[in-house]
Amino acid sequence: MNLTTFFAMLARDAHVARRNFVPLLLQNLLQPMLFVFIFGRVMTTSGFLPPQYKSLLLPGIIAISMVFSGIQAVAMPLVAEFQFTREIEDRLLAPMIFFGCTYYPWQALEKFPVLQRAVLVNPVVYASEGFRGALVPQFPHLSSLVVLGGLVLFTAAFLGLGLRQFQRKALT
Repeated sequence: MNLTTFFAMLARDAHVARRNFVPLLLQNLLQPMLFVFIFGRVMTTSGFLPPQYKSLLLPGIIAISMVFSGIQAVAMPLVAEFQFTREIEDRLLAPMIFFGCTYYPWQALEKFPVLQRAVLVNPVVYASEGFRGALVPQFPHLSSLVVLGGLVLFTAAFLGLGLRQFQRKALT
């Protein structure tokens, strides 16, 4: 693989991110702040959700924000350059959010054993559960070993896939 090409594109993306720092910051902070306000303040104050839900929700919001900020900042410009449609992004991101254990702990799916196992193919599950275990350990969460294993596995798989696709598309 031609590392010069890879680092040139990486430098270009970093330059664009620095140039658009304020809009990028607003884009990445606005959604989590709205989620926390609506679900953590409005819904709990009005009595629709118990007050403890704020603590349960926070790790999922952090996970969503981190994962999708990375996807939007890095992957989506590349997807656009290689001529995929935004329909793919929209259809993929919705199930990843709702089946990523962001609004509920993984153990909440106990009554749905097939779904509980199926969501384990979603990397957002491991990010959400990891943050939940670190930030609010009093709520149920996956063990740290399972979370670490899932994050390492998905990182290696996506890194390998991304580098292979990059090499195939950009260097040929």
